[in-house]
Amino acid sequence: MPLADLFLGTFLQVLFDRLASCELLNFARREGIDTLLKKWEKMLISINRVLDDAEYRQLKGDLGVKSWLEDLRNLAYDIENLPDEFVTEFAKNESKAEPRTIKARSSLIPSCCFRLSPRAFMFDRKMRSKIEEMDGRLKDIIIQKDTLSLGENNRIQSVYTRVDKPLRTTNLPEPYFISREVEKKEILELLTGEEDDRTCADLKVIPIIGMGGVGKTALAQQVYNDTRVTDYFDAKAWACVSNDFDLLTITKKILETTNGHLSYEGKDLDWLHDKLKEHLMGKKFLVVLDDVWNENYGNWTILLKPFQSGAKGSKIIVTTRNFRVAEIACARPYTLKELSQDACMTLFAFHALGVGDFDHHHDLEVLGMKIVKKCQGLPLALRTLAGLLSFKVSPHEWEAILNSKIWDLPEESNDILPALKLSYIHLPSNLRRCFAYCAIFP
Repeated sequence: MPLADLFLGTFLQVLFDRLASCELLNFARREGIDTLLKKWEKMLISINRVLDDAEYRQLKGDLGVKSWLEDLRNLAYDIENLPDEFVTEFAKNESKAEPRTIKARSSLIPSCCFRLSPRAFMFDRKMRSKIEEMDGRLKDIIIQKDTLSLGENNRIQSVYTRVDKPLRTTNLPEPYFISREVEKKEILELLTGEEDDRTCADLKVIPIIGMGGVGKTALAQQVYNDTRVTDYFDAKAWACVSNDFDLLTITKKILETTNGHLSYEGKDLDWLHDKLKEHLMGKKFLVVLDDVWNENYGNWTILLKPFQSGAKGSKIIVTTRNFRVAEIACARPYTLKELSQDACMTLFAFHALGVGDFDHHHDLEVLGMKIVKKCQGLPLALRTLAGLLSFKVSPHEWEAILNSKIWDLPEESNDILPALKLSYIHLPSNLRRCFAYCAIFP
């Protein structure tokens, strides 16, 4: 998938500035097509409104939308180049003009520079023909947009839920967890340590923050299942939130975990909150909210209402990639760093070879080190690439993985791209434009 297609939505803003360039507007007024350019701007605005939907439908493999975006991309580049053609032609005419004529010209392109030579006349005809051709292509794109039933910005939230939704996590720990002894100890102290009554709130939130794939969920699973935590709290619950912060679903999941004797089918949020408040009354509890993206303070405060009935010392662990989540929770973030090189090698060897080292596979160790370095200390990337090499001992197969790009890996075995896409769609629009610009370069 061309990156230019994927990030086209960030490119159209540049076109609006280009269409307002002095060179193009001067030509348009002189040729009587300034009204046409204004119509173009309105058409591009209507296209811009549906690009979020188009972008995500392309990510889901909609070939019709992909073709539409390719046509739009090609037209956008042609429109962007229009002012440059005027500047180039103007420079050629300037270089051939007499000195006295140059002094008399203003910064805008005067009509005389096009009117006084056969070359300029031919340029006029060529540009008018090109603009008419672009107008036809733009009209076709508008017709296709309506045919594809692309939704506008008010559908973006529902689109989020359709893009490569990650697997829901559970509280069960990873089968092989290494090199987080210090982090685990620190989180356990935050959970079970006694605090000064003057500084300790009744309900404490502990956000574990880090980039996608760094191991936040794995660390939370470890502390959740630790015997010290089980002995310290009266009740525990785990809820995977992901990008859909549904208050009803989250509350129901927590209530089902802490009290599975009731039937919750068809119950509304008020009923669920009352029952959860009643069940947690006076209990010291731990709740883990895994993979939270919510930045809405109102939703957060509503979710926490029934938890206020718990006993002092109750805790909520939130795993998130987003520092804003910690700010909304009014909590000090615990930032999780990447794994060390040695830990990465051990983890990679376990998932690729079934053992914790390369003692019996010295011929693969150098290739393994290069692959591990490529993963930049992220357990998710290590596990994904190692899984593709599971019990394969041919150096040629290891070299193939080393030299592959993430998007070239088998889709059914690739957990990395969904994690990256989720991070991308949650970027604010200005950072998405910045990311799209950087993505042009290999």
